[in-house]
Amino acid sequence: MSNVVTIDVKSCKPGMKISEEIINNYGAILVHKETILDNYTVHKLKSLGIDKIKVYEDYELKPNELKDNSIVYEEKMNEFKTIIKDLGIGKKLDTLKVQKIVSDLNENFTSINDIITNLKTNRSIDEYTYSHSLNVSLLCSLIGNWLGLSPVQRRTLSYCGLLHDIGKSKIPNEILYKPGPLTSSEFEEVKKHSVYGYKILEGNIAISKDVLLAVLMHHEREDGSGYPLGLKGDKISFYAKVTAIADMFDAMTSDRVYKKRQTCFDVFELFEREYLTKFDTNILLTFLNRISSYYVGSNVMLSNGSYGEVVFIDQKAISRPIIKLEDSSIVDLRIEKGLRVEEVF
Repeated sequence: MSNVVTIDVKSCKPGMKISEEIINNYGAILVHKETILDNYTVHKLKSLGIDKIKVYEDYELKPNELKDNSIVYEEKMNEFKTIIKDLGIGKKLDTLKVQKIVSDLNENFTSINDIITNLKTNRSIDEYTYSHSLNVSLLCSLIGNWLGLSPVQRRTLSYCGLLHDIGKSKIPNEILYKPGPLTSSEFEEVKKHSVYGYKILEGNIAISKDVLLAVLMHHEREDGSGYPLGLKGDKISFYAKVTAIADMFDAMTSDRVYKKRQTCFDVFELFEREYLTKFDTNILLTFLNRISSYYVGSNVMLSNGSYGEVVFIDQKAISRPIIKLEDSSIVDLRIEKGLRVEEVF
């Protein structure tokens, strides 16, 4: 193990690895142990007044320039759009293009900030099907990293995320993009997308069984309430369990044809209230614990119109952060039940 040294934050470089959790004055985790610093994290630590941190002495220096990931993302989304449209007219899946998209996404989106910043970008509702697949691919890889999976496993999760909704290429556009609520028969048709996706990929030697099962099972739930097979617990593929969480988080925080995006804290509340028994508990709690730390230091607007900064997130009440208002007073949403986070900046 490399030696640990204490350094001034002003001396931090991208590529350094944190040797212990970095905590603010309120006890909130700002950066988790073993995190590799990037430009955003260094800037965040400086802006939040952190003076010194402990890092491992040996590190691989990373380039200090900021990359314009938005251009890469748009290119990959357009490439994926072509793949989906080709499938819709009966062409076979171009697996080489799929591999290139996954490779480019993993190469360019290397930190939680790269990924979350991209998720927060407003995109055309008409592009949701394509952007959602890219976002879920990125989130799957991120969760895999937090779970300590190998690079091969994380790459498999990237494929699972990108291809999880590929069966929607067989769903009529008038149903996919219907502006109002679906009828029961329309909803039943949409639910078939996981089976359609499985059939598209079945027999393709370039697609692993793990990806196939994730595509088929990403709407299955731990309590048996999901579809298409109503599977429970260990009958559900591990890769499908990860994909399910990434799928729901991005869907709920994105603008869709029939529903506006929700804040991350609204989605955290939904996970806490309704999905602890529907998703794999270990995967979900790991996800919530790690992703919530990203939002410590974020500026928010509360439902009463006041503005402030998230200074603490209780891991037992992730959806109810503690906010420091502009006048330096503190609002604890665990106590102030009538208030909620209206917007995150």
